[in-house]
Amino acid sequence: MSNSPKLAVSMNDKERIWGFLYLLAELFALPAALEAMNRLLPAPLPDAWLNFLYFALNFIFTCFLFRSFLKRCLARIGKNTGDFLLVTAAGFGIYYLCNLVLNSLILLLAPDFANLNDGNIAQQVSGNMPIMFIGTAILVPVAEELLHRGLVFGSLYGRNPYIAYIFSAILFSAIHILGYVMVYPLPHLLLAFLQYLPAGLVLAWAYRKSGSIFSSILIHAAVNALALLSLR
Repeated sequence: MSNSPKLAVSMNDKERIWGFLYLLAELFALPAALEAMNRLLPAPLPDAWLNFLYFALNFIFTCFLFRSFLKRCLARIGKNTGDFLLVTAAGFGIYYLCNLVLNSLILLLAPDFANLNDGNIAQQVSGNMPIMFIGTAILVPVAEELLHRGLVFGSLYGRNPYIAYIFSAILFSAIHILGYVMVYPLPHLLLAFLQYLPAGLVLAWAYRKSGSIFSSILIHAAVNALALLSLR
């Protein structure tokens, strides 16, 4: 009998194979393809609409690839609704507490620090709040949780839970600063990288503890929605 730790609901081998293939495409091929096609348009889409298109396609592809996994996670909620709600609420609170402490420490070290990705989003929000809200608070949480927690964290957890937490959180942080490498100085990038680590760890914990990816999706959606509304 295996003593390897297991998640209540995890992806099967077929979902993982297709998932990792799509993850590579999502990171490298899809953004490049959209930018290339956008340049060919008579009137290229502004950044906000191009990002929305990327978010929408990513949402559609991940929901299709992992539709069976999503159904299993949804069924899990019905069996443990109380625990699901408790874990989701706790995860939301833990995230904000960790974020508050970390941001306070960062501001002590670098009073002029501003998150690069947040600044980019703030610029796009002006005049584009509806599509930015749909994309950032609805489409992004589903796709990112399916890929980073359901796929990456879930695939590693049975082998080594500690590596699963660390690697998935590092990957999640790296994705958010990848576009700013060689643009901003290394210390600035490192501080931005650190800001995303609590989210990566807490969201993975919520998925494992609740047994359903919908817990991390709801936390992620609530965090993004509140962040966007604060920019108004």
